[in-house]
Parts: sequence; C-alpha cells; structure tokens
Amino acid sequence: MKPSKIMIRSAFSFIFVLFFCQQIVFSEELSPGEKRRIESGATNTFETIIFLLKRERFDDIYEYGNRISRERISKEIFISIMRGYELASSWETVRDIEVEIISSNRVYLKATLGFPGPRAYGASGETVFSTQIFEMTLEKDEWRIDLRNLYDSGSRGVHRGWRGPRHGRP
Repeated sequence: MKPSKIMIRSAFSFIFVLFFCQQIVFSEELSPGEKRRIESGATNTFETIIFLLKRERFDDIYEYGNRISRERISKEIFISIMRGYELASSWETVRDIEVEIISSNRVYLKATLGFPGPRAYGASGETVFSTQIFEMTLEKDEWRIDLRNLYDSGSRGVHRGWRGPRHGRP
C-alpha cells in the first residue's frame, strides 16, 4: 500500500474515532431543565431527611439510605447510633444548600447544618455551624443518601458539629 493511502486511511480513521469519542463524552451533558430537576429532587429529599431527623424518625431516615449504605449497617444499629443526636431549632437547622451534579444519577450536596452549642460552664449555648458534604444517588427514580454521612459525623473527629447524646449534656 502506498504511503499516501495509509495517511489518508489513518487520517480518516482518526477523524472517525475523534467524532465518535466526542459523542460518547458529551452524551452525559445535561440540559438546564434536567439540571434543575436533579438539583430540586436531591434538595427536596435532603430537606425531607432533615425534617425526619429533627423529629427523631430515624427508622424513616434509614429508608432514604442508598442500597450500599443499608447493606453496611442494620436498621437497628443505625437507629441506636442516631438516637442521641439533635439539630439546632428553627431557621438555624440547615443553610446554604448547594448541589454539585456529578452525573444524572449522582450528586454531592453541600449544606451548613446548625447544632446546639455547649451550655455548660457559663457558655451561651449558641448554635454551632458545620458545613458538610453528602453523597446522594438516584436509585429506582428516588434520591438516596449515603447513611455513613449521617452516622459518621458524630463518631469521627473530621466532621465537627454533631453535639452528641442529649443525656450527656447538662
């Protein structure tokens, strides 16, 4: 085969592959309407979880967990871990919700949560705020949260804010 034919075929192949790969890469690009739908769906689910957390309905929160996190921890253990935690009251509970869309079925939701501050030894008991990131995935047309983001917040020193069991405070 002549070098010119090889060059033409390789150039054609290169252009074909480049065009085909470009279609694959940009097939996940979302329209503004789809982005709004994803953001509002994830935000609504997160706000429902916060509502349930404030009312100490931990068994209902467990049902909002994604499949992987529910396989890692049983419902009974999750409820016992979460039982002693509380959020700040009223408007200080959650602020500044931002959604970063990773794909059409996965987002990172960043929110600033308020927790009751210490009340012992003359402290004012003012709300303590902690900005945390929650991973959420779309499973069977419903947004689910990684439960580890909730129960690990209190046990690890990385995330500050969960104020621990109420019975441990004066």
